[in-house]
Amino acid sequence: MNSLRVLIVDDHEATRRGLRSLLSSRSDWEVCGEAEDGMEAVEKAIALRPDVVLMDISMPRMNGLDATRVIRRDLPASKVVIVSQNDPAIVRRQALGVNASGCVSKSDLSRELISTLDKLVQKRRSGETADSQGSLAAESDDQKEFPERPAADLELARIERAQAERANALLAAIVDSSDDAIISKNLNGVITSWNEGARRMFGYTAKEAIGRHITLIIPSDRRDEETKILERLKRGERVDHFETIRVRKDGRKLDISLTISPVKDSAGRVVGASKVARDVSDQKQIERTLRESEERFRAIVETTSECVKLVSADGTLLHMNSSGLTMVGADCADEVTGKSFYDLVAANDREKFRAFNEQICRGEKGSLEFDIVGLKGTSRRMETHAAPLRISDGTVVQLGVTRDITERTRAEENLRRSEEKLRELAEELETQVRVRTKELEERNAEVLKQSEQLRELSSRFLQAQDQERRHIARELHDSAGQIVTVLGMNLAQISQQARENAPRIAADLDECRQLAQQLSQEIRTTSYLLYPPLLDETGLQEALRWYIQGLTDRSGLDIRLDVSADFGRLPREMELVVYRLVQECLTNIHRHSGSKTAVIRLVRDGEIFSLEVEDAGKGIPPEKLNLLQLQGAGVGLRGMRERIRPFDGQMNIISNDGGTTISFIFRLPGPPAPSPENIGQEVQGFLE
Repeated sequence: MNSLRVLIVDDHEATRRGLRSLLSSRSDWEVCGEAEDGMEAVEKAIALRPDVVLMDISMPRMNGLDATRVIRRDLPASKVVIVSQNDPAIVRRQALGVNASGCVSKSDLSRELISTLDKLVQKRRSGETADSQGSLAAESDDQKEFPERPAADLELARIERAQAERANALLAAIVDSSDDAIISKNLNGVITSWNEGARRMFGYTAKEAIGRHITLIIPSDRRDEETKILERLKRGERVDHFETIRVRKDGRKLDISLTISPVKDSAGRVVGASKVARDVSDQKQIERTLRESEERFRAIVETTSECVKLVSADGTLLHMNSSGLTMVGADCADEVTGKSFYDLVAANDREKFRAFNEQICRGEKGSLEFDIVGLKGTSRRMETHAAPLRISDGTVVQLGVTRDITERTRAEENLRRSEEKLRELAEELETQVRVRTKELEERNAEVLKQSEQLRELSSRFLQAQDQERRHIARELHDSAGQIVTVLGMNLAQISQQARENAPRIAADLDECRQLAQQLSQEIRTTSYLLYPPLLDETGLQEALRWYIQGLTDRSGLDIRLDVSADFGRLPREMELVVYRLVQECLTNIHRHSGSKTAVIRLVRDGEIFSLEVEDAGKGIPPEKLNLLQLQGAGVGLRGMRERIRPFDGQMNIISNDGGTTISFIFRLPGPPAPSPENIGQEVQGFLE
């Protein structure tokens, strides 16, 4: 078959249209695609796999020669015919150099294009290929593709090409074995070659890089560098050791040093550039580390409050930081550097400092205290620590770090004087302390006695308070309560009579009777809260149940009372104390804890009796709990402690974010021996 798939590459639409017209004369030939420049030609050749590519030379982005190299390397089965209007002799050499299968001048297209393509078709049918890569090395092929060339010229071309190939192979081996990245590009910035060093340095293979723009490895913020480099290359200039930053395939940036040389064709025209890139990241890192170290040292020296100076063996001041200049009263370094430092040392210490400086410059280390007299006549006491330092010219100088100890010296003197005074004051103070201690001991004993009296008074006050509450409750119950009860009965009788004679008055009387009943209930409740008669009548358990029921109705608290079996009765005064403790605890739970439940436990084990009140509220903060445990802060807690003190009771508080538990432990007293006073008190209680 004579079928042929052709890719047309030219940057002029008119030329592409003319080529299509010429090829249309053969019905079995197909134009499979068109491209406007070398980069598009490579892309379409890889995608379309044409049998023949008609390639122009002078095109934007990538010229036809570079594109031919890529196509012949990656698609050896695709033949390339160079189509150019340049000098035919130059074009033939260029075609041979890029392994093209032939070339046709644009001026001879109508006469030679069809016949050239027919020869390629015939060769494909007969299997006559020059070599596995389709080169023009064989003489028969040269003569068939370029029939107008003399045999001598062809032989010379073969020799030159063989020499060039050997030189190129040697150069390629050198390039590929180099640790440096060696890259070539055309004047449009398109990569045309890429060695193994470039692959190692930038991570792209040659196949990935060739045909792409050099900005592939240039960071976006350095693209303007490439524009300036290309301008210099077009002028034929060389760029030596240009240090910049490039980016790897994985995104990591490299510090590199570039040497870029223009590449010229046989006519001396600049057609591209050769770029050698050396990775200097390690060197740059060392330089940065060294520079940062120097900057840190300089910053430390300049910001320290101490004088840092360099003094030569003959006493010449070579350098002094700003703190040192201030110490010697200099407004600028020129006032003292380059001059003898000995002139600043006080006369009485000058020879001592001179000997010290010579000792340091001989390689020893040391420290010294001496006096200086500044440029403005101010005397200072100094302390220096020095070490030898070898500077760039090889000489050894003193590196001294000196601090002003004038104030310290004065302070030490003042301290010695103060110590003497302090010893005298200490002896006097010790005498006064002994006297004052004796006074405090006497006063403390008096305070303890008063405190005990205060506790006794507090206990009596609580007892009197309870007795008065009991008395008031009894009066409310026995007097006011009875009167209100009688008033209610009278109102009920009047209401009954009024229903028969005056119905309207009866309704008012009913309302008055209800108010009297409500008042009677309030009086009873108040008297019970002041002193529940159930304590005397039925004991602690019933009194607590009555109080818990009332508090539950008023507050909504869910309160549970647990009493151990065979609890029995407690002494009358102890039952009242326990009742008041429960009252105080439940009141605190209702007001402060936020708990909806409470549990009261009464346990009696022989002579030991315990009360425990527990809630499930927010608890007491640890800081406040510690204060309560140590100081008994809070009126309620102090009152509870005073109530249990006469019975030698113990109180403990445990609290966390799950709630609070207050517990009390008592030892029950033994039965008292009968006495006239006890008998009288019992009779009096019974009568009440």
